[in-house]
Amino acid sequence: MAAPHPPFEAPEPWFSMYDRAAMPDPVAPAEDPDSEPAYMTAVRERYGLDRVTPELWREIVATYYGMVSRMDAHLGRVLAHVDDETTVTLFFADHGEYLGDHGLIEKWPTSMHSCVTRDPLIIAGGGLPGGQQLATMVELVDILPTVLELAGITTPHRHFGRSLLPVLRDPDAEHRTYAFTEGGFTIDEEHQLERAVFPYDLRAQLGQENPALVGKVHAVRDREWSYVWRRYEPAELYHRATDPDERHNLIGRPEHADTAQRMHEALFTWLVDTTDVIPADADPRLPDVALPAPGGSFPVRAH
Repeated sequence: MAAPHPPFEAPEPWFSMYDRAAMPDPVAPAEDPDSEPAYMTAVRERYGLDRVTPELWREIVATYYGMVSRMDAHLGRVLAHVDDETTVTLFFADHGEYLGDHGLIEKWPTSMHSCVTRDPLIIAGGGLPGGQQLATMVELVDILPTVLELAGITTPHRHFGRSLLPVLRDPDAEHRTYAFTEGGFTIDEEHQLERAVFPYDLRAQLGQENPALVGKVHAVRDREWSYVWRRYEPAELYHRATDPDERHNLIGRPEHADTAQRMHEALFTWLVDTTDVIPADADPRLPDVALPAPGGSFPVRAH
């Protein structure tokens, strides 16, 4: 289903389910606007987000929560008719939502904040251990090999996910040291960028006017740090252990130079390891060559 998703609206009883006055205040923007990627200021100005009052942010958050609860209710209707002894259910999303955090709304093609990139993932049923909440480094690409292992299927092609079944069965098992996120476009792809109507027209216009605002971006996280590399802007470094909302960009500080270098090397290594693979099947257009080996009479067949 499309919700929760803009436009923010929900039918009753979900619309009134949450007390507006009890909604949390959004995460404030960075103290130093110059340390933020340029899209953040551009979105605030184009959308006129400086006019949004605290009361309106709480209204938006409460409505969004209502949309989430409506989705939960409909998922519950489906699961009520599923045999969870034999069926494994995986629930996940493709991205999060700013909801006023950092003075922004919706998402952005190059958003790397945790509120956008840290997606929900629930796996249950089929005899898997239940009642666990794991703080494991996971990527969405891990879902494919998890499903394949559950189904007993071996794929002929190479992919870069890792099955989550070992860590589901042993929460102390090591799964990943780093998790990676990527997005955005190159300036040369401007002619292929989104041309959208309401409610995405303003976002699309910004990207068309200045493609660098949606420029290629790659991020790497470990359990403590976030490092963001942007094609057309300076890098970013956040210490989530003390700055969980990623508001204080520490890139360029000498005391964190070793950490930035370590994260940069991890990102570069991942890009090299996942950039290209040998095709699983030989190209049928290649000729079948069978020539006698030098000094011998037996042919060697090769493509």
